[in-house]
Formats: sequence, C-alpha cells, structure tokens
Amino acid sequence: MKALLEKINIRALPYLRLFVIVFLLINLIGIINFPFYKEKMENGILYLLVFLGLIGFISGTILIRILKIKFSPSKGTFKPHILKFIFWGSNIFSFVLILATHAMNGGIIILMGAARFKTISYTNIFIYLGIVTTLLFFSSELLANKKVKWWHIIFIAIQSVSVLSLGYRSPLIILAGGCALIFVIVRNDFQNKYKNVFTFRNLLVVLGVLVLMSSISSYRVSRQYDVRKFFKNVDLDYMDDHRYLMPFMPTLAVFRYDQEVVKTLVKKTEGNHYYGYLAIANFLTVLPGEQLGVRNIIGEIVEARKLPDGKPWSITPTLQGALFVDGGYFGVFFGFFVLGVFIEYLKKLMKAKKDPFSIALYVLVTINVLMLIHTGYFDVIFFILMFVILMLKIVITRVRYTVSK
Repeated sequence: MKALLEKINIRALPYLRLFVIVFLLINLIGIINFPFYKEKMENGILYLLVFLGLIGFISGTILIRILKIKFSPSKGTFKPHILKFIFWGSNIFSFVLILATHAMNGGIIILMGAARFKTISYTNIFIYLGIVTTLLFFSSELLANKKVKWWHIIFIAIQSVSVLSLGYRSPLIILAGGCALIFVIVRNDFQNKYKNVFTFRNLLVVLGVLVLMSSISSYRVSRQYDVRKFFKNVDLDYMDDHRYLMPFMPTLAVFRYDQEVVKTLVKKTEGNHYYGYLAIANFLTVLPGEQLGVRNIIGEIVEARKLPDGKPWSITPTLQGALFVDGGYFGVFFGFFVLGVFIEYLKKLMKAKKDPFSIALYVLVTINVLMLIHTGYFDVIFFILMFVILMLKIVITRVRYTVSK
C-alpha cells in the first residue's frame, strides 16, 4: 500500500482563492444596489463586516501556512474490504429508509411542500452516514490508483436523486460536491487532465448548479405562495425585461435578503451581544425541553413570522451576521480567523496522511464552510459526521478481525 501511495499525489484545493471568490460573490451580489433590486440599501456597515471576515480568514490561513506542523504516522492497517462492506450496507439501508419515509408521508416529499419538515430524524442521520461512507469509498478507490468508472458516476447520481427527493439541498451539495473535490484532489495515473479547478467547463457547471438550486427553491415556494409576491425584494418588471436573469431570481432574492437580515441583526444586537450563546444554541436543541436553534433565534431577533407550533421562522443569518450577534466586530474577525486556521490545518493533515479519512474530513469541512457563508453556524449533524469519520477510521484500521476455524 505504501509503495502504491508513492505514485499518488494529493493536490489540495486552491481553497483560499476559492473561498475569497465565493465569499465576495455571495455577499457583494446582495450588498450592491443592482437595478434588479426594488429598493436601495445603505450598505456601509455591510462592507465593513465583509472586510473584517475576509481579513480574518486570510490571516488564519497564512498563519498555519507559515507554521511547520509535524504529524505522527498513522497506526493500524487500512482494510478496504471492511470499508466496502460498510459502504454498501449503509447506503442500501439509507435508500430503504428514504423509500419508507416517502411511503409514510404518502408521496415524494420534495413534491409535497412543508412535508420535508416531517422527515424522520434517523432517516436524515442514515442519509448523512451513507454520504460519508461514499466519500470514504470514493477516496479509497482513487488512492488505489483506480480511474473513475461509469458505475461510480451512476451510483452517485442515483444517491443524489434519492437524497434530493426529501427536499433538502445541503446533503446533495455535500455528496456531489464532495465527490467532485475528491476527484480533483487525488492525482493518480488517470483522468488528471479533467482535474483543474478554474476552467470554463467548471464555470458552466457552477452556473448549472445555481440554476438547479434556484429552480428547486422556486418550485418549493410555488407550492405554497405566489412566486411574484414571495420574492418581493426583486424588481419583477426589470426581470421581465431581462429574461436571462429569471433562472437566477430566487438566488438573487436570497442573497439580498441575507444582507437585509444582517443589517437588522446589527441594529438589534449592537452593544447587546449574545457572547457565544448563539454558537452553542444548536447543541442545546438536543437536550430535553424546548430550545430554539440558531436560525430560529435569528428569526426571533428579526421578528420573522411564526411557524404553526409557535416557533419563529428559521432565518439564515450569513456567517458574519451570526458572528456579529455573538461577538460584534471582533467576533466576526476572530470567527473567520479560526475557520482559516482549521481548514489550512486539515489541508496539511490530508497531505501528510494520504488516507481516505483525512481526505473525506477535508472535503466535508471545506464544503460546509462554503455553505456557512450563507447559512451561518454549523448544524449539529456536521459535528456528528466528523465524529463518524473518526469512529470509522478506528473500526476500519485499528480493529482486528479474525475468523474462527
């Protein structure tokens, strides 16, 4: 195995550039007073928060790049047959659970509006477990100097459709995005000409993904609301005159609303911060009793409408918005700084270890951090998945399996 890995090159993502581009695009599209928005917005404070976040992330990344970190050699023996068994077992079980969940709800959930909020919690856990094992298995295949085969692509496509059928986009992004990043990161003897990140082909793929995500958002909205009234911060007359923008309308509306939420959060919490309570709110929801999650607390702060059960509507605050609520301007800088440190450390770990576990952990974190730009803090499931990767590493590499005669 060691001789085989010497032929494999782990080329980490140009993540600093990627993060800066995505972070600026998502925020500036919402901040700048483009003609397709209905009203102009005072945006000085919004630019300041973006600047603080950007400087914090860059500083954390550069700090770890400068430091020399030594990693101890991995212990145990990697057992690919054990991983393969867990991969097939977890994915077959999660697929059966998805079918059962649809049957119990009386239809395909993505076509049923608010039914996606009624999915069984352990269904979601096993879906994410299947995704993690797919990332691990795909990594091990490429590390074994195998090329991507058609059955890999077909399996990932089927898994993506089944995950999306429950109405949530995050698992789909982690699955498809994670496999794509693993393909780019692991350089073996095959298909390396397709592994450059910044290409026109990949730009078209990103635009296609945006259109898909926007279409899903529009469809979900149309099941319960008048789309033209729901996206009220967008000038629909302007959109009618510029039809090429219509596929992106939900995304543009969301990015603008994100910044409106940030402005409200600054106004409501400046000088009255939560000092870390928001950061632990999602963890408190697993305790007995009624606790609000991060996005419900944000909904309460901005006085969003109530759900039928009386809870405030779930509102995404952006990462800088959530950090400002907890710690003000310094909180924004420090939070982004910690993320930069964390990702750069995982990059060095992955290049040193060259194993499926460090690769899967790296892509899981990098994708989730990109999603944080819009959503705010990590969900509890993110930390569960990191723990699952650690436990699977112990099971697959450290536990001895013997067959009695």
